[in-house]
Amino acid sequence: MDIITPTNKINFVVDATLLTSIMKCGRFADFTHNQQLQSINGKSNSLECGSIVHKYLEVYYGSLKKGLRKPDAHGFGLTAAELYIQGCPDCTNFESTELQSKPKCGHPINDYPGVKNTPAEPSKDDKYTVGWKWVLDTCQQYYEHYSADYWVTLDVEVVKSKILYEDNEIRILFKSKLDWVVDTNQAILSTDHKTMKQNRDNMKLNNQFMGQCLMMDSRQVIVNKIGFQKTLKPVDKFKRESVSYTAAQLFEWQSITLPYWCKIAIMYEQTGYYPPNYTNCDGKFGYCQFYKEVCTSNPDMRGEALRLNFIKGPVWNPQNTDE
Repeated sequence: MDIITPTNKINFVVDATLLTSIMKCGRFADFTHNQQLQSINGKSNSLECGSIVHKYLEVYYGSLKKGLRKPDAHGFGLTAAELYIQGCPDCTNFESTELQSKPKCGHPINDYPGVKNTPAEPSKDDKYTVGWKWVLDTCQQYYEHYSADYWVTLDVEVVKSKILYEDNEIRILFKSKLDWVVDTNQAILSTDHKTMKQNRDNMKLNNQFMGQCLMMDSRQVIVNKIGFQKTLKPVDKFKRESVSYTAAQLFEWQSITLPYWCKIAIMYEQTGYYPPNYTNCDGKFGYCQFYKEVCTSNPDMRGEALRLNFIKGPVWNPQNTDE
């Protein structure tokens, strides 16, 4: 957590991911953001599939922004998705030396890590795992479904920041990474890509969406849903849905909810104690990754459980890489 105190006022830098982690569980926030712990087994199949699609969309829409034709942009997007699956040996786990400060491939570090838990095709009796061949096919279907799309790409994977709250004790700088900023001919809106194995309703009480609205001076965001269902037609699994807020809802989140939880995080940092929240051990996608190996262990064995089951990942940083 990035807490800066040049004066008596605390400057607190936060994004939606950190804020949600703090609200979920203090111990989870400490493990994931302060200690940067990641499962030694890598991302789950759902996260890997989502990351493949995100990489495709990042390169596809980024190429359109540069002025490329849609078929060419689509080709670059698929190539990037395939490289994400295979992994780039130059940028994965790259460590700078005196002779080489950046990967020779030119990619950001760990931008193309490869997949560990996503096979080309799952076994016939596995109803829950999505294979990477189907993920690439889904990208192809997405391109064909929106081939006549008139939305204009303005930004891709851009990080915006704004001071959203300040009082005598704290100043909060909020950071948002926007997947896709578009001109719909009706408004300029932030669009968030969401992949899913089954259709789910959008959660309106969402720190990410409300933060993006405030970044864009808007009361609306678009959720770009991309489904992996094999039984649905493209029109039923590719949807762009609007999530809207009233001015009062955004003001309450900005002036009450956000500063309350940021001050809670500062209290955790100052006391050195990050309390667990047992009500969130079991979520809608299963147990928390730390539940079985760590939190149910004896207190004197948790350090060893962490060492055996988790590795230290990249430093959490919601800011632009060049700031």
